Amino acid sequence: MSLRAQQWEIAGVRFGYGTGLEVREFEIGPPDIETGDLTLPGQDGTVFGRDTHSGRTLTWELFTARQWSASEARARWAELQSVWSNPEIRLRPRTVVPLRMRIPGSRAVVVYGRPRRFEAPGAGMLRQGHVELLADFTTADGLFYSDDGEGGARQISLGLVASGGSGIVWPVEWPAVWGAQGERQDAVVNQGDSPSWPVITFYGPVAQPSIEIVGTGRRLSLDTTLAYDRSITVDTRPWARTILRDDGASFAGVARGAALSEFVLPVGQTVLAYRGTDLSGQSRCVISWRDAYSTP
Repeated sequence: MSLRAQQWEIAGVRFGYGTGLEVREFEIGPPDIETGDLTLPGQDGTVFGRDTHSGRTLTWELFTARQWSASEARARWAELQSVWSNPEIRLRPRTVVPLRMRIPGSRAVVVYGRPRRFEAPGAGMLRQGHVELLADFTTADGLFYSDDGEGGARQISLGLVASGGSGIVWPVEWPAVWGAQGERQDAVVNQGDSPSWPVITFYGPVAQPSIEIVGTGRRLSLDTTLAYDRSITVDTRPWARTILRDDGASFAGVARGAALSEFVLPVGQTVLAYRGTDLSGQSRCVISWRDAYSTP
């Protein structure tokens, strides 16, 4: 369901305008910057290193609508508090949750991270039904992602077109030798103002699958063979950076080529090439992404 202006949603719990748990103030903090600068002892100047950006801190000042009864106010507070303290989130490494938002005059966007501070009100205030509190949320990176349409993510699917040959000729003498690789290209468009990291899934049967950003030399390859009923997902997003088979097994050890942190979709159109060996013509590669923005 689409968000109205001045509304937020996390784990199915909505707060903000018209929800009974209103937002008095909302603040978007800047990303922290970590530098690798070096100072030279006994010399003037600085040698600049790599500048990396961490996530942001989003902060709300919340209060319950005064027309609510005391029991209704307590229920709304408890609903949000249960999300902020959920052990399934805070006790599991790498786990992030999406937070959807729509500030006035802007599009709906989503960020990924974890709820952190949640200042509980005094017991007296709860009994009266008027609750005021502070809450914050730490994002995994400094970007805001599109949340339009069906979940906001867009995708393309690439099959393999054989570069030559006419398939398998029977009878076959085993062990069989795979033929030449196939290739398929298509373009994706990041309509945001910032680079975005894709999620790439290879579906078998395919040997030595790879995906390349054409014209950059950046290629991600998997030195393995996927059966017809298997898939491997390469998640390049900063809060994931994983290569997992559909059963959860890690295949990071078979990755070749570009680092996951380097495989990013720039602003605008990008041509991607899927390569691999599949004489059945049934394998495919699905690339999904969200437009990325520097502001909500």
